[in-house]
Amino acid sequence: MQCYVQGVDAVILTQVISAAVAVLAIVWHQQRSTERLRAEMRAEFAAVRAEIAAVRAEIGEVRVDVRDGRERLARIEGYLGIGIPAEAAAAAAGAGFVGSKPQA
Repeated sequence: MQCYVQGVDAVILTQVISAAVAVLAIVWHQQRSTERLRAEMRAEFAAVRAEIAAVRAEIGEVRVDVRDGRERLARIEGYLGIGIPAEAAAAAAGAGFVGSKPQA
């Protein structure tokens, strides 16, 4: 007993419709999965960006500390005459004997 729908077998029509619905379901599921993964990636990227911002802030603080340390070291070297040519060191204020008053 066969049923014909305008010349098309009902079984073939059912199979075609089933295949089309299956394809639509696969596409829908893939799209949902993709959207979920994108949301997860956005959250991870936001966390990484926040971490990068924190590291940059720390680097800025370290740079300030290094700059202050360099300035302090330069003052100490200048006071002690380290790194200054011998002629300039001899003429520098405080280059006399220990305990003597620096020259003005």
